[in-house]
Amino acid sequence: MTHHDPHEINRLVGEFTDLQEQWEGNPASFDWRALQSLAQRGAEAYNEGGGPSFQSLALDGMRHSEFHERFLADMLRAGFDPFKLAQGGNGGNPIPVIDHASLAEAAENNPSSQRMRASLMELARDRFEIFANEVQLGTDPGASPLYDIVRACAESIPEDLLQKIDSRLAQSGRGAPAMRGVNPVEGYLSTAEMQIEGSRRPEG
Repeated sequence: MTHHDPHEINRLVGEFTDLQEQWEGNPASFDWRALQSLAQRGAEAYNEGGGPSFQSLALDGMRHSEFHERFLADMLRAGFDPFKLAQGGNGGNPIPVIDHASLAEAAENNPSSQRMRASLMELARDRFEIFANEVQLGTDPGASPLYDIVRACAESIPEDLLQKIDSRLAQSGRGAPAMRGVNPVEGYLSTAEMQIEGSRRPEG
C-alpha cells in the first residue's frame, strides 16, 4: 500500500481546479501541456488509507467535458490504473479508485462521459478477456483475485466478458449506480473535497 501526503492530494486537486477554471474561461487558448503534466504527476495518487483518490476527486460526479476526457486519457497514458482497488480512509474493504457506477450513469446522456467509459471498456477487454476465457474453460472465477476487481468495477467491463465470468454481474454492469453515502466516521469534507465540491455541475 502506498500512502500519500494529504497535502500532496490537496495540491493536486487545487491545481486541477485552477486548470479547469482556466479552460472554462478560455478554451481556445488553454495550455493542454499543463494538464498533461498534472496527469503525469497525479496518475498514481491513489491516496490509499487516506481517503478518496485524486482521480476520484477530479472525475467522480462531474459534468464531463473535453477537459475531463483529455485528463483521463493523459492519466491512462501515464500509468493510471482505473481498475485498482484501494484501501479507503475508514479501514473498510478496498474500493475502486474511481466510481465506475457514476461514470456509467453520466454516460447515459453525456457524450464526453460515453467516450471516457468506452476507453475504460477497451482497457478492460485487454485486461480481463483472458480471465473470462479461462472461466469459460472451467476455472473457478472466485479463486482469482481478478474476480473481486471485476465485481467492483462491473460498470466498466464489457457485458460479454461479464457474462463469461459471472452472468450475475452483467446486470450490475447495466444497472443504476450504487450511491455512495457520507462517511459517518469522518462526517466532513477534506480541503481537497471542498475545492472540488465547489466546482461540481449537476448532471444533465
